[in-house]
Amino acid sequence: MLERKKVGLALGGGGARGIAHIGVLKALEKHKIPIDFISGTSIGALIGAMYSAQPNAKKLEKEILETKWQDLFDYKIPSDGLIKGMKIEKFLEEKLDKLKFNQLKIPLFVTSYDLEKKQEVIFQKGDVAAAIRASISIPGIFVPAENSGRLLVDGGIVDLIPVEILRKKGAESIIAVNADYIREKKPILGQNSVPSYGKRKIPGIIHTLTKSLQVIEAEASKTELSISRPDLLINLNLEEIPTLDFSNMKKLIRKGELATNRTIKQLKKLTNPNPIKEILEGISSIPLVKGVEKNIGKVAEDIRELAVGKSSPADKS
Repeated sequence: MLERKKVGLALGGGGARGIAHIGVLKALEKHKIPIDFISGTSIGALIGAMYSAQPNAKKLEKEILETKWQDLFDYKIPSDGLIKGMKIEKFLEEKLDKLKFNQLKIPLFVTSYDLEKKQEVIFQKGDVAAAIRASISIPGIFVPAENSGRLLVDGGIVDLIPVEILRKKGAESIIAVNADYIREKKPILGQNSVPSYGKRKIPGIIHTLTKSLQVIEAEASKTELSISRPDLLINLNLEEIPTLDFSNMKKLIRKGELATNRTIKQLKKLTNPNPIKEILEGISSIPLVKGVEKNIGKVAEDIRELAVGKSSPADKS
């Protein structure tokens, strides 16, 4: 019997926009797409951890929708951050029941970044809730997390959608979900500069900071994904949703589900065993007569392209 490919799911950051990851998980479950590994950054790490603990997307959806997210933000006078993070850490401890990584039902990899050593840190052992607290520490918004003697912030600084760790751990097909996608706009050229003080309402510090970070992350994810090249990229166009606005969770989940449903044929092609490919790989290992080898090799390559298909295009919802 042919073995199916091992599937890795990389869930990116994006604050509230990352709630759409639940819709992705719902669609994968509905169409029986297996998940063998999960990696996550920031909100992607949070959703990934809760799902890895109990792989049931509908139950996860119910828990997330019942959560009063604004009550978890313990704002403070800014010096080391605008949000202490103590309330959300307590929430994580309760939801994850002090689980360790080796107790999760799906292997999980959580990214964070060491501010002092300027180095990415990927958790795969120890306390899950503490790792998530580090991964969601958006610089300037959350107070950095102390963990294992390190001062850690959001892993999205260097690894917004952690694809490579999945490859290193044995994933053969990798699905990446980008909740920070922004449609590209042409720059405005030749703009006339005219002072207009007081004509526009200046937004608050949190709005300005999170909007700026959203754009930075969107640009960074383009570069990162062009290098890591997941087998399938699901781009979620959620640019109108502010980073800390959890008032549209049902809409976000639905968007994630619809975007994933549009990729199901590609997903099944990526994750199912490919008997033609395996036969071709077997043929390629048999010594061939020199005069025939070149022609057979070309035919085999043509068949392989038909069987495997070309790189999957990004979905833009």
